[in-house]
Amino acid sequence: MAPTASFLPLLALLLVATAHCSPLLPQRCPQADRQALLRVKQALGSPATLKTWSPASADCCAWDHLTCDEAGRVNNVFIDGADDVRGQIPSALAGLTALMSLSLFRLPGLQGPIPACLTSLSKLEFLTVSHTNVSGSIPDSLARLHSLDSVDLSNNRLTGAIPNSFADMPNLRSLDLRRNQLTGRIPASLVQGQFRSLVLSYNQLTGPIPRDDAQDEINTVDLSHNQLSGDASFLFSEGRPIGKVDLSYNNLDFELSRLRFPKELTYLDLSHNRIRGTVPRSLEALSTLLTLDLSYNNLCGPLPKLHGVMRHGCKAYEHNLCHRGAPLESSCHQL
Repeated sequence: MAPTASFLPLLALLLVATAHCSPLLPQRCPQADRQALLRVKQALGSPATLKTWSPASADCCAWDHLTCDEAGRVNNVFIDGADDVRGQIPSALAGLTALMSLSLFRLPGLQGPIPACLTSLSKLEFLTVSHTNVSGSIPDSLARLHSLDSVDLSNNRLTGAIPNSFADMPNLRSLDLRRNQLTGRIPASLVQGQFRSLVLSYNQLTGPIPRDDAQDEINTVDLSHNQLSGDASFLFSEGRPIGKVDLSYNNLDFELSRLRFPKELTYLDLSHNRIRGTVPRSLEALSTLLTLDLSYNNLCGPLPKLHGVMRHGCKAYEHNLCHRGAPLESSCHQL
């Protein structure tokens, strides 16, 4: 037994050395994150939806409606489809300093303004406040969040102008402000190369669409149901990888005849404007075009006798008031 006993001090030294060399694991759900979440719950009226957010539970990473990163910090909060959420967007969210994604979706009891304190979330990449009763103006300070990749503030009661500073956000790729009550002009350079998707439909925006002739990466432009005017032909060129363009229900006025559309176009709605000229033969080359609507404009015939033009049917060309030339609708039915 004596030889075995002689190894005990050595074994003890090895255990101590191993303990000192092992890296300390990060604390899962630090106290600051946990307390911030509990304040958020209280500010929203302590809804049953957030029943797992409890002071009795030390590990907030196990709570519903959120996720944590590998370091144990809360990096994603998503509260959606809850009728029992009441109140304003909690300022306590600013305490979640590792947050990368915040989604407040389909919360009819959420109201009041978008708080400027959200600018404390310097790591935020995805922001969604949609289908709520949030109102007031869009804070200009949101542009300080340089990490933002996607902003969805659709289907709310937001008023005022789109902040000019949104055009300067270096990483913003998707902006959705549809179905609000926004007024004023689209900021210069907002329709620019950094965007993949720009949706500003169903507002009260006026003036021209800011011109941008860059060969950019934009895929979706939906500016429909506003009061926009002027020339939008610059949006179309063969080199752009644009897939969807919806400019319907505006007051746009430009010549369509010689436009050459992007070859990747799948959706084109220019209806209910003042667009003039004739239907261009370049539509024939759009083999990927699934939806076309040129109705309710000032277009004239004759309609090109081409499969790529006629495969969309006559409805796409109806109710055009031609001032000089053959009526477009009747020329379609004659083919």
